[in-house]
Amino acid sequence: MNFKSIVAAMFALGGAGHAAAQDVSVQTVHEYAAKGDVLLVDVRRADEWAETGVAPGAALITLQDTDFLGRLAIAAGGNKDAAIAFICRSGVRSAAAAEKARAAGYSNVYNVTGGMSVAGGWIDAGLPVVGAGSP
Repeated sequence: MNFKSIVAAMFALGGAGHAAAQDVSVQTVHEYAAKGDVLLVDVRRADEWAETGVAPGAALITLQDTDFLGRLAIAAGGNKDAAIAFICRSGVRSAAAAEKARAAGYSNVYNVTGGMSVAGGWIDAGLPVVGAGSP
């Protein structure tokens, strides 16, 4: 079963028609990002990326970037139906990024619950990171 099938099942169980982005766990995103079934976008600031490192293969697009949507379009290959999961430190900015993408016409967007740095998040779960301590 691919990520889109799981997401379709989530929608069928109560998410269908909601304007809000769906939440997804760090473990699920890690599994599907590793297989190339979802684009993971880290929307934190550069100093945060350097401090903790980032998930392997994540696109690094700061939410406050004035060309956030343009950079997202490039990362998604222009495909507004691509599965895109947003992650930040704790889940607040990633939820905002997912909503911004949804408002711009992206139809398959997700908020990674737990983020990178909070209890139960990416780092706490022992998932891989690259670039920690880099400038």
